[in-house]
Amino acid sequence: MPLPDEEDSAVDDLLKPSLTIKQFCVRETMSLASYYKMKRLGYGPREMVVPGTEIIRITPTAHREWREKLEARSRTEEAELERKRRADQRRAAGKTAAASPLHVSRKAIAASTPMPKQTRRRHTEGDGA
Repeated sequence: MPLPDEEDSAVDDLLKPSLTIKQFCVRETMSLASYYKMKRLGYGPREMVVPGTEIIRITPTAHREWREKLEARSRTEEAELERKRRADQRRAAGKTAAASPLHVSRKAIAASTPMPKQTRRRHTEGDGA
């Protein structure tokens, strides 16, 4: 027998319309590229294809299950290790970028030295140019 909360969410899901991929992305504030990347990695929501068409919809139930799956995944030890690895990678990339002679902090020094003035020759009608 389903729990009262499960019954309420099931009824709520029946009252909500299904979403297109674009609507889903807008609702989740993600780009289409991010959606397809998550789908490719196996983290996308379950899609419903309308038989005989190429129409793809995401049901409210699939949307809710997707969120629950991501929340559970984000709490795992593996996810914590991945966050730490990415933070270390960003830190190392920042140090490498700051050490570069092309870094923006070094461009301020170059910008303070005066550039030689360039003169431009004006063409007149009698110039032949």
